[in-house]
Amino acid sequence: MSSKKNRFEVRGLIASFVIIAVCEVFFLMDIYADFFRIDIDTTWFDHDQIEFVAVVTLAFSLGVIGLQIIRLLKRHRQAEEVVETASGELYHVIQKHFVGWGLSPSEKEVAFLLIKGMSTQEIADLRATKIGTVKSQTSSIYQKANLKGRSELVAFFVEDLLSGETILHENRPESV
Repeated sequence: MSSKKNRFEVRGLIASFVIIAVCEVFFLMDIYADFFRIDIDTTWFDHDQIEFVAVVTLAFSLGVIGLQIIRLLKRHRQAEEVVETASGELYHVIQKHFVGWGLSPSEKEVAFLLIKGMSTQEIADLRATKIGTVKSQTSSIYQKANLKGRSELVAFFVEDLLSGETILHENRPESV
């Protein structure tokens, strides 16, 4: 169903583009003829009728393109909402595991920064602590989570996302 709808939308945009291009050529020829005072009336169509048809088809094409823009903006908003929801849900899933592992507030913060890809030095600088403190906290995090290092910590959360499991139905803590 979606594929047919997409093909229809693409064909509508292509048709609109062709109509606009043909009308553009006509209007450029019309301007050229007016500039050099060339009469381009034909016996089978009056010049005014041709201009009227061109303007009406342009209006139709603009309507089709306008509808496509509205549809695309709606899809974009929906996609943003899905991403925002998934981000929020992922945060709650991560938080749930941190609580289950018994991480302290400082360890939770360090763990989030590790997952975000920050180096030990960057975490120490950001938290205004010594690098040894951060190393101690990371070691404690890995021990409590029964993980061997940063890559396993990140993989622990990414694996579920990549396997296609949904995080939207997980039971999450009410207040975090």
